[in-house]
Amino acid sequence: MNFYIFAICFLLVACDPVRVASTDPSITRNGRYVSFRGDKFTGLLESKLDELEVVRVTSYKNGLPDGNEKDVHFNGQILAEREFSEGKKVGTHLGWFPDGKKRFQNEYLEGQFHGSQWEWRNSGSLYSYAKFDHGKVIGKKMWRENGQIYMNFVIYQGRAYGMTGGKLCSQIRGDEDGNTILF
Repeated sequence: MNFYIFAICFLLVACDPVRVASTDPSITRNGRYVSFRGDKFTGLLESKLDELEVVRVTSYKNGLPDGNEKDVHFNGQILAEREFSEGKKVGTHLGWFPDGKKRFQNEYLEGQFHGSQWEWRNSGSLYSYAKFDHGKVIGKKMWRENGQIYMNFVIYQGRAYGMTGGKLCSQIRGDEDGNTILF
């Protein structure tokens, strides 16, 4: 019985990833790769970002970010969660302000924006929305604090169509006879 308890405890301890502070002198960087004691690092790298009041913990495999990365504010609030695969951003990345309100939600595929990108202001109001296809923007909207859209465009065959600047434009609609009406 004692052998089984010992074996289970050993496996639990052996399965815990190595956790190293980014300030450890054994951590080195060579281009995209992080090494620990001369070998490509596999484990958790903890970075304290004092100016942002954040502790970032990033999972590494073979010297590259791989798995989850989490930013935690000094007050304990999670500020961001990201996923990596072989050093590239993947999946849905989420961010919050220190008070817990949503800050961003971005989708990635193989290190590039792909899908939706949302941003909010600290007040909780929506700031921007963009749609991406393999790193290329295909449309974007931006709102003023009062809710007015001041940028709204789509990209079609390499050209932007819509409002691309700060001027508010009149809405254009067609009537029942196909005539253009300005609102």
